[in-house]
Amino acid sequence: MAVGAFMQKTLSGLASIILVFSGVALTQARDRHAPVPSKILVAHTIYIDNQTPDAELQLDAVMGLSKWGRFEIVDAPQKADIVLRLVGSTFVKYAPAQQQVPAKYEPKPATPFVADGEELAPAGYTRLQVLEPGSGSLLWDETRKTSNVQERARLIEGLHEAVDQQERSRH
Repeated sequence: MAVGAFMQKTLSGLASIILVFSGVALTQARDRHAPVPSKILVAHTIYIDNQTPDAELQLDAVMGLSKWGRFEIVDAPQKADIVLRLVGSTFVKYAPAQQQVPAKYEPKPATPFVADGEELAPAGYTRLQVLEPGSGSLLWDETRKTSNVQERARLIEGLHEAVDQQERSRH
């Protein structure tokens, strides 16, 4: 009887240890980000291309980048090493004043894609894309929940964490 109780306690303790270590491994796996390309790691300047109809998202990005202090925010993509594009569940696109506007309003059915074939974010989320300014090549991509003020304040955290993780792994 004493041997059975000892075995039960041993197995119970062993199961607890396995659960703790598997929980730690799952947390670490969830916290890992995809590798960040070196073009982002060596960049010094960034341009924010807000393609959402929400100007406050751009302000949230500016605040997050300024707090981080890694990049200088510039006012034109031609001056930037990388471009941070914000894509929401709807989008706006700049149309020059001299462009012809149709006399009749004919909205197209809503699709999950913008005109360039880029996928829109789900409602309540924002896609952050880091692009190469010259080619428009996608370097990094993340979709973040931005439906409330607390989440919006952490808009840049995923990029910040991914860069920090990549740099820690290099050293």
